[in-house]
Amino acid sequence: MPDKPQHTTDTTNKNTVPERPARQTTSGAQHRSGRAAQKPHRQTKPAAPPPIIPEREPTPNHLIIGRIAGAHGLRGECRMVLITNHPEALRTLKTCYLGEEQTAYSIRRIHLLPGGKEAIIRFFEISAPEAAADLKGQRVWVEREALPPLPEGELYHYQLLGLDVQKEDGTPLGRLAEIIETGANDVYVVRGVTGEVLLPAIEQVIVQIDLDAGVMTVRPQEYY
Repeated sequence: MPDKPQHTTDTTNKNTVPERPARQTTSGAQHRSGRAAQKPHRQTKPAAPPPIIPEREPTPNHLIIGRIAGAHGLRGECRMVLITNHPEALRTLKTCYLGEEQTAYSIRRIHLLPGGKEAIIRFFEISAPEAAADLKGQRVWVEREALPPLPEGELYHYQLLGLDVQKEDGTPLGRLAEIIETGANDVYVVRGVTGEVLLPAIEQVIVQIDLDAGVMTVRPQEYY
């Protein structure tokens, strides 16, 4: 007796849309227009500008010691944010210069606030709080010769900026372009033709500073 034909159940969902082959955009474009589709133009990134390598500046006549933060009280006093590691040296100052024009003001009194980060300064020329408020944001300069000598081993920033920096074997790294002040130690930013190098201002890294030759010798840390 011949086998009966096997009846199979069609499990396909009749409401399912049959898959269609993916449309080839490029060939379709060729078929419709008769020419090949152009690839989108890829924009190339502009080359990075070379780093700015500063020149060593001549010794300045004035140094910045702070910035006027605003008026204080009713007698024309000003609150000043200090930019110095030795605020006690400011007690003997008689004259300072404010703003980019470095206008001279006679100092009547400087009172250092606890912590050594701020001071209250009063000028003979200012007696009203409104006039003191107008000085907000002005940088405060003093004559370099009016400041006492620094302790041995310390240098002003202007003495370091622009120094040529090299490794112990004489390999040049660039010039000291910027000094970043952190809570622990300063960080020297050295810029050369190959980019930037960051050096912590610690004894293990800064081997020697020769101001006469304009050279700083360093031993960069190795990271693994």
